[in-house]
Amino acid sequence: MKQLWILRHAHAEPYVGEAGDFQRQLDDLGRREALAIAALARQHELRFDRVVVSPAVRTLATAAEVVAALGIPREHVHADERIYLANRARLVEIVRHLPSDCERALLVGHNPAISGLARWLTDDDDLGEFEPATLLGAGATLERWADLDRGLFERLCVLRPAAAGR
Repeated sequence: MKQLWILRHAHAEPYVGEAGDFQRQLDDLGRREALAIAALARQHELRFDRVVVSPAVRTLATAAEVVAALGIPREHVHADERIYLANRARLVEIVRHLPSDCERALLVGHNPAISGLARWLTDDDDLGEFEPATLLGAGATLERWADLDRGLFERLCVLRPAAAGR
């Protein structure tokens, strides 16, 4: 069973225009959320063969906490500039190109695309829009990521920082 875990970055500094958006750092709440979601990932004993993350500062910072908490080797973490400002269709393309030997992947990105991908994969509109630092796990019986299609994934769990007492 392939597992795709989808994480929206934690709260970041206020938006001050597109020019500075890429460099936005996590704010105090975001740092607490990132630590909380990392603790939940460790508590659930999550493992990832590959982490694909937007190179925006706030996504890298969020992913760094999860990677550190789970002891994921650096060579399993890949920044992909296509995730920043991506739409759902672009994220689907990125996931379809994951290596077949990868069984559990983590994708860290931005709304609205992250939430749209989660709803598309699971065909579950009740997921709505992800709050910052929401982590969804979904699984499907696939041989290759290239076979990914709408509604093939079953929701495994949704983790939110509030569950860790952010």
